[in-house]
Amino acid sequence: MPQVLTQAISSGKVPESFNDHIRNQFAPVTHRGRSIFFFVGDLMFLASAGMATTLTMHLVHQLRWPFVPTCFVGMVAAMLVQTLMAFAAAPLFGSIESMVPSMIVAMMSPMTICVLHLFGCESTWPMAAAIGSVFALGMFVFIQAYGLAYRKTLMTNRTLSGG
Repeated sequence: MPQVLTQAISSGKVPESFNDHIRNQFAPVTHRGRSIFFFVGDLMFLASAGMATTLTMHLVHQLRWPFVPTCFVGMVAAMLVQTLMAFAAAPLFGSIESMVPSMIVAMMSPMTICVLHLFGCESTWPMAAAIGSVFALGMFVFIQAYGLAYRKTLMTNRTLSGG
């Protein structure tokens, strides 16, 4: 340890320049920086949940079982994958923020594989991953648009009430 740091620790006084250095090095991320991290994190989580659940359904369809058991087992497996992913992400993003949007994506995007199967179109692995990503992106855009509209409504109500 440097002599200055050792003296500062033993005396309980840290030189001002050292405090400034530490504060600049380990300053908390600003609110805007934090929201950008959450923005990217939410999008990546939704995309990974959409792809994982759709690929799970695609995997079950590869077993060539009859249609109804395939859809049932595929949805159970996809929802299990989504639930495990949401529980894993809940400490970071919050339970409601991670569970609800990913649940909707996990219900809708795997069923697309079943609909394609009904129409006689067999999906490929890249196609299944793309379907999951598109549904996730759509849900993410919807959530962002809804949040923006809600904040505008709150600001309008606050302005009208004089608050």
